[in-house]
Amino acid sequence: MPSEYSDAMLKKIIEEAKRALSTQDPASRAGIISDSIQPYAGWALRWAVEDCRAHGLTWQVIASMLGKSYPAVLRQYEAGGPVYVVTPAQSANSGNFDAQTPLRRAATALGNHMAGLYGRQRDRMTYALLVEAASKVTEAQGNIDDPAPLLRACYEFTSLADRIRLHAQSQPMTRQERETWTVIDELKAAYQRDKAEIETAHQVMTQVADAERSLIETGVKPPPRPLHVRVVKSE
Repeated sequence: MPSEYSDAMLKKIIEEAKRALSTQDPASRAGIISDSIQPYAGWALRWAVEDCRAHGLTWQVIASMLGKSYPAVLRQYEAGGPVYVVTPAQSANSGNFDAQTPLRRAATALGNHMAGLYGRQRDRMTYALLVEAASKVTEAQGNIDDPAPLLRACYEFTSLADRIRLHAQSQPMTRQERETWTVIDELKAAYQRDKAEIETAHQVMTQVADAERSLIETGVKPPPRPLHVRVVKSE
């Protein structure tokens, strides 16, 4: 059963959401969302994480569920405050400016499905054979500065999945297992489609950052970056 703290936070969010809906003043609505709903959501997630721990879930499983690395979740939890997992966009086109969004979404979905299998189907072959490699994918998501660890973890995971696919699917599978394999196919497709573009985008952004740093060191203000530079894959 969820704790009273978790219930209280969710009830408070509902209460504040109703208050925001009742006002027709955009400034008042924005204030309610920023001052109450967003902060309460972080606290609600903190208490939900605590409930998961009380029910025996490991930090690795919780992190997979949240789509974050377990050190990132653990650091927030041990700090004693709310827990947040959403990273804000920093430009109009930052949703996929580095070509990583589809891969990261698929990796997050993989973590969520593996966590679901852990709950009731951890003895199933899909979970037993893939959980360790899936955990490495989740952990690699915590590195946002360099995509190499995530690409390497995705390659190792999808290679393992290919090797065991026939064996795992030769037996009757549950609905949740079938859904997990669909997500695995999405992860593999995103990795194969976007790997070169991710590496190129990272190389370009690294070179731009190095050039900007050199200009700053010489006392020259670097020119503003364009909002979006499309990286075109070579055929």
